[in-house]
Parts: sequence; structure tokens; C-alpha cells
Amino acid sequence: MIGSSPGRHGWVRLMNSILMPGPPLGFKVLDLFSGAGGLSLGFWAAGFDVLGVDSSPDAAKSYSLNFGRAICSDLNDMNEYPEADVLVAGPPCQPWSRAGKRLGENDGRDGFEITLRWVKSTAPVAIVVENVPDISRTGSRQHLDYFEASLTTLGYQVAEHILNAADYGVPQNRRRLFVTAIRDDEPLAPPVAHVQQTTVRQAIPGRHLRTAAGSRVLSDSMSAYIERYERASGCRIPRDVHSDRPCRTLTVRNLCGATGDMLRLRMPDGSRRTLTVLEAARIQSFPDWFRFRGNERSRFEQIGNAVPPLMALAVAKMVRIRLLGLGDGELSDNMYPHPSSTAASATMRANRRRDTGPERRLRSALHRQGWRFRVDMPINAGGRKVRPDIVFTKRRVAIFVDGCFWHGCLEHGGQPRSNASYWNAKLMRNIQRDQEDSRDLESAGWKVVRVWEHYPVSDAIAMVNDVLTAARE
Repeated sequence: MIGSSPGRHGWVRLMNSILMPGPPLGFKVLDLFSGAGGLSLGFWAAGFDVLGVDSSPDAAKSYSLNFGRAICSDLNDMNEYPEADVLVAGPPCQPWSRAGKRLGENDGRDGFEITLRWVKSTAPVAIVVENVPDISRTGSRQHLDYFEASLTTLGYQVAEHILNAADYGVPQNRRRLFVTAIRDDEPLAPPVAHVQQTTVRQAIPGRHLRTAAGSRVLSDSMSAYIERYERASGCRIPRDVHSDRPCRTLTVRNLCGATGDMLRLRMPDGSRRTLTVLEAARIQSFPDWFRFRGNERSRFEQIGNAVPPLMALAVAKMVRIRLLGLGDGELSDNMYPHPSSTAASATMRANRRRDTGPERRLRSALHRQGWRFRVDMPINAGGRKVRPDIVFTKRRVAIFVDGCFWHGCLEHGGQPRSNASYWNAKLMRNIQRDQEDSRDLESAGWKVVRVWEHYPVSDAIAMVNDVLTAARE
């Protein structure tokens, strides 16, 4: 709750606990170009059964070690197609990335045509394809448009979104394009950015201040080369890994290459060192229990090419909402199973919608600072009424204090294992409403702040003050 000590569980402990198999839903996910399984890990934690296909023996071994089975094969060579309710794919990004030659569809690694062939053969209900944002820009746009138009012709509702992994708890700024498709009346909505950003210090606590086994300390000549490289490229801030913010994007190049662009930590004595495999995996949001196979370079490649599992989990939850039968519009109580007992019904009735302890503590702190506001005031937005917990009418700022269990907090929310079908649907309905409320309010010109009940009051106040100050300016 608000007022509890910050960092009580720790980000590392969080990763090791929430990225575990969720209550099984009975839906099968087929992961093409799976690599070690970053996308699969997110879907697995959301309760999906997963199966990966990749041509890299090391990646397939890593996948099998963590998920039980993988198919090691070139997708072009396969003629048998496993069943899939959901098809996910992370085609190689090198054909489209600005860091490569950008050969696009002329690059032999272009996987969009392969993905389309597998869609036609497996006919999944939902599709998620991840790639670099560059493919959506001029020069590559035509190829992406063809892919999306082909999905539309096959009967899917298609959407695309550019998401930043840092908005979903990953200690890394990593912008990626997600193309989603579903056999339904409405396309899939993007996941709501609903967590505080995670810093490098939280991901590798203590390690950022000392040398570590498996890292390399840069020589004086290499440090001098990096400084010349940064001056020549007009870099104002050294491109070190800064401990007080999310890391810049992990790539195979900056994890493995001896270039001025490499990821490196600056030690207290001024020396620099490279990241270890464990550190890179954490910054990509792989939990410590996840195991990689192959030599060091191969493991770095598997990490650098992966979709961050926490980001994948956020997307998987949106797919789960739809597959549980919940649409994007107003939802009715008859759209999900009934509670298993009168006790469960009593628990729901006893849940306070307003005037919770965390909400009252935040209001008291705001009053002490001299702020005045409305409480539980209905706002007309998007053709319906939305009731934020705290409303600053003149600055048009709406504050929600969200309960961890009821609104899907990554750290404290969890997934009930008893009567999972009922609770999954109920909790997913809350998450969907949160998303609709935020979207409609922002479309109506309001600034929205969502505060988890476990945030310390000082953190919650800082978040609100920042938005109020910006709204005044």
C-alpha cells in the first residue's frame, strides 16, 4: 500500500517470480523465429502453452531447456504445421534496421513472407508480429502494407503499435513495432503503460559499482578510441550505461562488438567494463532462472535478438483478454463465468471502489501541500462517464489510485489459481476498463496519472506534482 517501504521485494525478485507459468488457459501459442524464447516467456507467464521454432541450434537448446520442447528447423523447410490458437513471430530485424544494410525484402532473412505462409497454413485466431519501427517508415512501408493487407484479406482485424519496453517495467529503452491481428469485429488494443520505469541500478543492484566475472575492462587505448568516437559523432552525454535510468537498446552489435557503440559500465575509479551475460539478460528482463546455451557470443546474440519478456507479457495479457471472450466495448456481467462460491461473491461486494486507505493517504498528503481537488467526480469522456479518484478540474488532471490485485499490478497482483477462469476474466475486465478510461480521458484533453496502491506516498506525490506543474505551464 501507499506508505510501505520502497523496493520491499526488489525488481530482481519480481522478475524471478512473475515470469513463471500462469494458470493454464488451454490456448496454444506457436512462436516463429523464436530464438531463446523472449516472446514465448511472456505468453507462457500469461497462461498459454508455447512451442518455438528456430533454425539456431543454440537458441533451440535454450528454448527446450526452459520450456520443455522446441523445433530446430529452417521454417522454409517445414511442411507440417503444429496447431496454434495464437501465432507469434519476431522475424529477423536486420533487413529493416538502420544499423544494417536495409535490403528489406531483398534480404534472405526477410521473414514476413514466411510468417504469412504459416498464417495461411495454421489459421490462428490471433497473430502478434514484432519488428523494428524502421519497417513502418518510408522505403519499407510498402512491404509492411502488403503484409497487413494480406492479413485483412484472410479475415483478420489488423492494428500496429510502436511500444517502448521501458513503459512495461523493462530497464531498457527499446522501441519496437507490434503488428497484431485477430478474427473479431475489433482489432487488438495496445497494452497500457502502467508501471514506473525501472533503472539499471534496480536491475543489477551493486554490480554496477564493481567489476564482475565474465566482463572485460576496457584498455586505455580503447577508452581513448571511444571518446574520439563520441566526439566525432556529436555525442553530448557519454554513451555509457547510466545506472539511474533505463539502459539504451541492447543489440547483438553493442553486446558483442568491440566498437565505440558497445554497452559499458563506468566504474567509480573511471574505468569502463563490458556487461556480463547475466547483466544483459536482466536488462532484457529475463529472470535469473532462465538458462541460455552456447558460447558467450551465442548467448549474447540470443539476448540481444530477444523480445523483452516483460514487454511480451504486457502484449500477451491483451491477447488473453480477447480470447477469454471479452470485447473492447462495454462489458456485461454475463460475459464471464460465475463465482465459485458465495464467499467469492462476498469478497467482490466487500471491495471498496472509493475511499480506500491508499487513496485517503494520498489525498491527505495533497491537502498538506495546499492542493484542492474533487473526489470521485464523474467526467464525460468518449460518450460515457469516467470517475477518477482525484480530479483537478482547472488543470484537467485525473488521478487513479489502483489496487494491486484488482488492476493487475506486475509486482503484487499475481493470478489466482482457484477458479482461474472466473478470476482471470474479472481481473482482465478491470484492466480493460482502466485502458478505456485513460484513453477516453486523454482524448478529451485530460492528463491521466495512475498510482499503484503500493507506491510510497512520497513517490505518488512526486508523480502528481510533476503532472500538475506541467499542466500549469
